[in-house]
Amino acid sequence: MNRFFSISILCVLGACAPDSQSSVDITDLQASCEALVSAQTGVNARDVAAISTKSLPTGSVTTVSVAGAAAPWLCEAGPTGVVFGVEYSEEG
Repeated sequence: MNRFFSISILCVLGACAPDSQSSVDITDLQASCEALVSAQTGVNARDVAAISTKSLPTGSVTTVSVAGAAAPWLCEAGPTGVVFGVEYSEEG
């Protein structure tokens, strides 16, 4: 399984649209992360939930719980809220 979505897939899902606001809406960011992780894992969206978002100097990381997964998924976004990748938090 690929660790990261390609940029083209993210763009198709609408995650490449520029953010005209200077602050990121955490609710929208978490919803985007849930949708992307659901698409990557094939797990129904109702079984995927953002559990936290941590701000970093380079953007943010949202931790996403997936039903049946041994560990959470991570969703990385830039400072404007553009998601650039999702990955499983454990090796394997």
